[in-house]
Amino acid sequence: MLQKTTSQLKVRYKSNKRKDEFARDLIGRVNAYFKENNLSKYANGQMVFKTVLFLVAFAIMYSLIIANVFSGSLWTLLLAFTGLGFINIFIAMNIMHDACHNAYSKDKKTNRQLGYTMNLIGGNSYLFTKMHDAHHAFVNIHGIDVTLESHGLFRFTPHEPYAPKHRWQHIYVSIVYALVSIHWVFVKDFKWFFIEDSIGNEKNINHPRSEMWILLVTKLLYYSYALIIPLVVLNVPFWAVLLGFLCMHIPSSLFFALVFQITHVYNGTHYPLPDERGNIQNNYFMHVLETTADFSRKNDLWTFFMGGINLHVAHHLFPTICHVHYPALTEIIRETAAEYGIQYYENPGFWNAYGKHLKLMHMLSKPDAFVPQYGSSALYN
Repeated sequence: MLQKTTSQLKVRYKSNKRKDEFARDLIGRVNAYFKENNLSKYANGQMVFKTVLFLVAFAIMYSLIIANVFSGSLWTLLLAFTGLGFINIFIAMNIMHDACHNAYSKDKKTNRQLGYTMNLIGGNSYLFTKMHDAHHAFVNIHGIDVTLESHGLFRFTPHEPYAPKHRWQHIYVSIVYALVSIHWVFVKDFKWFFIEDSIGNEKNINHPRSEMWILLVTKLLYYSYALIIPLVVLNVPFWAVLLGFLCMHIPSSLFFALVFQITHVYNGTHYPLPDERGNIQNNYFMHVLETTADFSRKNDLWTFFMGGINLHVAHHLFPTICHVHYPALTEIIRETAAEYGIQYYENPGFWNAYGKHLKLMHMLSKPDAFVPQYGSSALYN
């Protein structure tokens, strides 16, 4: 009943003089950073280099696999498929993610074209953008943040009705994460396009017919290059190709799901709910700071390969700015938050963040689990 009630409300963030002052000050400092350093908020040389690097890596790895270079050894072939899977994830995190946020280029046509890299790796850029925008607008709000929806499989929030199976969710959660991308390329996009009629707070969606054809054609192309062509040309048994396909998805899927989940679903996060009028007792900036945590902030290698997703606070506060600028923006956010006495959440490394994710999942595996709706910033004035 809670989920239905929440989804029917027009949710808004509540304005507050002191909180809005923090937001205006932060925006001003970020704008000043770009102006004083004569920088564009969009892609720079590093971003172009990463784009070429990952797309060329994809073309080379796939070509070598299809040319039977790795077919002499099953283990080498499976390792090559696994490597291709991680290249796909790096394309998604670095190129597609920015493009779908219109953060890659000020030219929307360029962003749309680069967004199709999502279709290249088996997803759909149109649906990803819709679902991801709904997540950004309502992060950690039960009933309308689509990333918290698991159709009862998990209890990601204390507001999700408890079921006996949730008792073991902290054990099976990582196993399910490893299957996310397989579900995505075969089921999820079709379900959200042809069955569901709402995404987040957007109701009665009427998808453009052109997007239907793009979905169907690009899915067919993906199935062709990822499964049919390898089955035809590789000098290995068919089961080895199927096993390679699983290797392309399972390890990288686990990595992809965890990187996103540990930034919101962790021990120490909050799950705000709107009041009966649909008001969230924070403005959006405060809401993000109470529901989002960074990790591996000082690890340049993680930031490079993950497209800055580990610097997730900056991403949610400034999603239309290219991720190559997140390290600098994160320092501005930290300094400004400290000056205003506002909590900035971060974990020193991936494993620490993963541990906090499992700890919260374990906590929510109990029917009487309690996670605060708000932190101290709800009272900030």
